[in-house]
Amino acid sequence: MTPRFALTLPVAWMLLQPSAALCAPPGTVTVAAVGDVMLDRGVALRIRRRGATYPWAKVRGVLTAADIGFANLECPISATAERTPKLFCFRARPAHAEALEWAGIRVVSLANNHTLDCGRRGLLHTMAWLRQRGIGWCGAGATLEEALRPHVVTVRGVRVAFVGFSRFAAETSMLDATRPTVAYASDENVRAAVGGAGRVADVVVASFHWGDEYRTRPNAAQRRLAKVAADAGADVVLGHHPHVLQPAAWVASGRTGRRSLVAYSLGNFVFDARNTATFGTGVLTVTVGASGAGPASWTPCRARKGRPEPSGKARRISVRAEEADL
Repeated sequence: MTPRFALTLPVAWMLLQPSAALCAPPGTVTVAAVGDVMLDRGVALRIRRRGATYPWAKVRGVLTAADIGFANLECPISATAERTPKLFCFRARPAHAEALEWAGIRVVSLANNHTLDCGRRGLLHTMAWLRQRGIGWCGAGATLEEALRPHVVTVRGVRVAFVGFSRFAAETSMLDATRPTVAYASDENVRAAVGGAGRVADVVVASFHWGDEYRTRPNAAQRRLAKVAADAGADVVLGHHPHVLQPAAWVASGRTGRRSLVAYSLGNFVFDARNTATFGTGVLTVTVGASGAGPASWTPCRARKGRPEPSGKARRISVRAEEADL
């Protein structure tokens, strides 16, 4: 059974209805997406004390109820790669990441400014570890060409492609098209990767690391890139990096004529930030199929000591306007 979503929306433009969990209609797949997952620092300390499943224990039910769980992995996974000299540098040891699959995460984006925190060697270690656990990734690769390739998951005959892009590089790493790297969020890269994904899949999900930290509204670059992705054929756009929640919006595609669901920022999810503004988070569950993005739901959560916990029931909504606060 799959939970429906609850966004906090102005009453003037939505119909809010409490609902129980519902099964995905035939020919559709549910994707449960969350924000930044960082398994180092204070989160790693709690994992050492309480076990690898600790950060996920309260939300596993919501994530595993969907067909595909998706997250932005905000740290390399390596036992030996050395950290780069920078102010905020993360590294998750393999033992600290063991519960990702258990929690229902089947795909992660590596397109962010911390993927290269342990250099290119750390990125190669991360991809090898994910491959061994059967977890897919998008937005990074051994070359830029590989980083722009979609990761396709097929569920009940529905092919869902994931692509990822970052507006930022790690402070000490230069993007290099011929070496292990992340996919930069240029208009050209977005059009090429999303368009290519649409040729091999029924549904395209595009992840973006973008925006201004701690700002609760998307900036002009986010809105522009969201439209570029929608016009290229992205059915769902998932945003990360601001560490706080930003609105969701339905963006019309000038090419396909159908609407794309854009979540400008899903905020932190598993993280140890102390800023109370970052504690609000949740799980965005979207039903997708050959006709694009369908019903979506928001399960609100509250992050406590690096562990998100549901803070309210999921409710079905009918969106009546183009933008909604999460």
